[in-house]
Amino acid sequence: MKRAFNRLEQIARQPMAEARLQQLIVRNTAKRARGESPTPAESLELGLANYDASRFSDEEALCYVRVMLNREVDERIQAVYDQEYHEKSEAIRVKHGLGPDEFWVPGEGPEEDQALSREFEAARDRVELEVLREHAAKTGHPLLQEAADLFASDHDEFERRFEVGWQSLFGPIKE
Repeated sequence: MKRAFNRLEQIARQPMAEARLQQLIVRNTAKRARGESPTPAESLELGLANYDASRFSDEEALCYVRVMLNREVDERIQAVYDQEYHEKSEAIRVKHGLGPDEFWVPGEGPEEDQALSREFEAARDRVELEVLREHAAKTGHPLLQEAADLFASDHDEFERRFEVGWQSLFGPIKE
């Protein structure tokens, strides 16, 4: 029942959401005409406005949000890697005789390297969740909170919905 009321609220807000989206499109078009790029926050705002105006499905919005936040996630995870994992990884590689530009194929190599890789992937997930939660708090947008909750509670479902959104927006994922 709650979902039905949410849908009715969304329909009632549709004209305002569409007007807000048009304002953002005009702003971003003007920036591009001046040779400027929208900031990541402005791009995120545009994506959320597309969702609010029913131009994006839930999955498309989830995909868009993740893509827009990816740079911030990557910058943070690089800092975590540099601080906590780089030296450990180098020590393992040297211990097993790998050169500076040599690496094991994922899933191969010594168990200690595989364990470190799993630990790093868990750190990456924690960073991505942290970024989602921060933007949910900053924007107050329920989609971001729902995305963070789904990421935390059912990561496989989050990934499935992301892939559905990606395929809808960009076509099949190339491997």
